[in-house]
Amino acid sequence: MLLPVGNHGGDGDCGAVQLAAEIEELSLGSTGGLGDRLSALPDDILHSILLRLPSTPAAARTCVLSRRWRGIWAQLPEIRFPFPSNPAVVGPALAASAAGPALRLLHVACRDDTGANAWLRTAASRLIAGGELYFYKRTPGEEKGQAEALSWQCRNFELPCFETAAKVWLRLGFVDLELPPTGVFARLTELRLEHVNLERGFQLGDMVSSPRCPALRELCIARAWGVVSLCIISQTLERLELDILHGLEELTVVAPMLRALNVHACFAWRKPVAAIYASRLEVLWWSDAFDPSFVLFGEVENLQQLTTFDIHVYGRFDYALLQDYVMLLQHFPTVSCLDLKLNYQRDLSQYEYLMGIITKLPNIKILSLWLHTKGHAIGPSVFHLLSKCPGIRELKLTLLDNLQVDTPCTSVCACGQQQNWSTSYTLDVLDEVEIRNFRGLEHDFAFVDMLFGVSTAIKKMTITLHHLASPSEELFSLGNLGTCFEINYNTSEVSYAPPDSLFPKTPDDCCE
Repeated sequence: MLLPVGNHGGDGDCGAVQLAAEIEELSLGSTGGLGDRLSALPDDILHSILLRLPSTPAAARTCVLSRRWRGIWAQLPEIRFPFPSNPAVVGPALAASAAGPALRLLHVACRDDTGANAWLRTAASRLIAGGELYFYKRTPGEEKGQAEALSWQCRNFELPCFETAAKVWLRLGFVDLELPPTGVFARLTELRLEHVNLERGFQLGDMVSSPRCPALRELCIARAWGVVSLCIISQTLERLELDILHGLEELTVVAPMLRALNVHACFAWRKPVAAIYASRLEVLWWSDAFDPSFVLFGEVENLQQLTTFDIHVYGRFDYALLQDYVMLLQHFPTVSCLDLKLNYQRDLSQYEYLMGIITKLPNIKILSLWLHTKGHAIGPSVFHLLSKCPGIRELKLTLLDNLQVDTPCTSVCACGQQQNWSTSYTLDVLDEVEIRNFRGLEHDFAFVDMLFGVSTAIKKMTITLHHLASPSEELFSLGNLGTCFEINYNTSEVSYAPPDSLFPKTPDDCCE
């Protein structure tokens, strides 16, 4: 007899099948005559065995082994329904386990939200102090894009007040979410709300501030509608991420413990109005409109990293955010690491070179550049930035091109026509360089040669080849005497990408 643990509820991986078969063999006896060797074990040992299965349905199906196994799954402190589960079974699973211990984990990932309001309320009362809740609803609208997503809304969600939970992650497929007007999330340390339309968005700031979230350390609001004004006053918040808050007009953050802040595409092309008071801020990701006349940062003396993405190397001078990026880069006099993503147009014939408008950068030690060049030369843009940071000690370049699509440009392309950037200055303290996804194009080798020309202090250079690039004699001839030269081969086709979040990926992102 084989235990039926096929692909039901997203748990049919080979490891689950093998583990379930081993449980069955040990319980039934390999010869059928040795007796049940597992059922006599204490409950806590059986619980430990079932917790190794990937889902609650897989654990429940072990009841076919013997009477001893019936109901064991309902005594587990974790309920897990990974994608693509049927949400209608979550409520019955919670009811079946009502006599068991309080829950330390509830994880549900599905395409529908049937019965979710009811079992969310039940979960709020069942989670132990420090418990965790993950609920992800992925709708056809979400998969087709945000523009179509609102048409899939079918019901409202009511967010219960989780008085005992430590971590709550909700991705709701763009349904309406009603926030609780009262109640204290006494033990909540991490809250993540994604793909939501907030019915009373004006209540969000009140809900996540210290009086109602006295232990909150990490907050992420992503792809949300309904928040026009957001005021967060928190004595405990350490990380804050605001990603695409459609319609946001005003932001106030008073958080003396805040160490990392990410604001991305919230103000769009409107003039932002923001006041950030975070004296311990160390990491700032700001990829949004910026104007120092309307965006106030209080005393920020510990800033270690400044990140901003999607700076256009070529374009038109009326580009909406061009001046905003320039003002942002000039606003902070000193940071340890500057992290930028540079974008190139594929055809430059209709565009102008924009990097010249950047005349000042912070005093930095590390420059990290992500370059989507679409086959163009990196020299002009990179050397222009290097000329603005003479104190740089470390340079990191990551090329994001797909060599199968982004073919090299021609020798008469505008990208190679700025020729005064490589000989007008020296970098006396640059001693470490890393280049990832090195393409091995002619202008890539020219860039490395010129880099050694402006910096004689380079002690270490690390190059990781693009997985479609081939090593050559020219590659091994690069460098100066005294330079440690390391060449790596990207044989695993690793795809490098700039990070888009301060937060780790959700457990179900691998399914998307």
